Amino acid sequence: MLRRLVPATAAAGLLLAGLTGCSAQLASAADCSPALQPGVLSDGVTVLGGFGEVPEVSIPEDVSIDATQRTIVAGADAAEEASEDDARVAVDQSLVGVNMAFFDSSTSEQVYESPGFGDAAASPELLLLDDETANPLSEAVRCTVPGDRVVLAFGPDDSAAFGAQLGTTGDAAIVGVLDVVSTAALAADGPVRGLPNGYPAVVTNDEGRPGMVLPPSEAPTATSSAVRIAGDGEKVAADDGVVAQVLQVSWDGSVKLNTWDTGLTALGTEDQIAQSGYTFRSELTGKQIGSQVVVVEALDGGDAQVVVVDIVGVS
Repeated sequence: MLRRLVPATAAAGLLLAGLTGCSAQLASAADCSPALQPGVLSDGVTVLGGFGEVPEVSIPEDVSIDATQRTIVAGADAAEEASEDDARVAVDQSLVGVNMAFFDSSTSEQVYESPGFGDAAASPELLLLDDETANPLSEAVRCTVPGDRVVLAFGPDDSAAFGAQLGTTGDAAIVGVLDVVSTAALAADGPVRGLPNGYPAVVTNDEGRPGMVLPPSEAPTATSSAVRIAGDGEKVAADDGVVAQVLQVSWDGSVKLNTWDTGLTALGTEDQIAQSGYTFRSELTGKQIGSQVVVVEALDGGDAQVVVVDIVGVS
């Protein structure tokens, strides 16, 4: 009996807005060129409080700027990590976890604060670095490493656009402080393991896109999972929302979802996705960020599906 081939380029379904693009491994600092540069306002902001703590700022008065600026404040630990592991540098096609606080430069009044400031249990907010959808927030963290603190000063146009989202009014510049918590490539990255007998054969190309060959057997009657690529990030909790690349294939070989063509997707918590009738989200709990997990899921009515999930981050 012929084994059924599912190509890595098969088309599919859902899109998380703003999180699109092909995958690439993170590159070295020497290959990274930031679009935003330090300036008189970003350099002039005094930030009190350590990394991970709610920042307090003192913003110089009567400073006007024409374009958005950013200044990186990096501690010794962050610099040492970057030199030891250049793969941690945030470059194009990477996902960056940040905690952010924003201030009205005319009053130094805080207008936004990420939940992760002061709460180690809160997940960071996620920014996608993508040349095709570049924006001031994502460009603020380009070429950074975890442990960096960034001071961002929006120029007039960017302040007006971003200030409208924050609900601020007036012509004053918006100033932000961003703590870079994590950086990740948009594909699983780590040692490859063999899959158990009876599982599909899964392969990946140079971009990390998976393809599979389904076994010539009856649909399974129980759900199981195995780690094919072992990541080294934090473990996923049951109440985490998982940001992932997903290839979802019915046991008959038809593709139901392929985010490698449509963009990263946000999987909910265990409880949220269980309401859709699927159980594969529970198989991701306890797995490490950066891993590729192959789930063989038994469905109602004797059907089954295979889900290849690259865990990129949590939210």
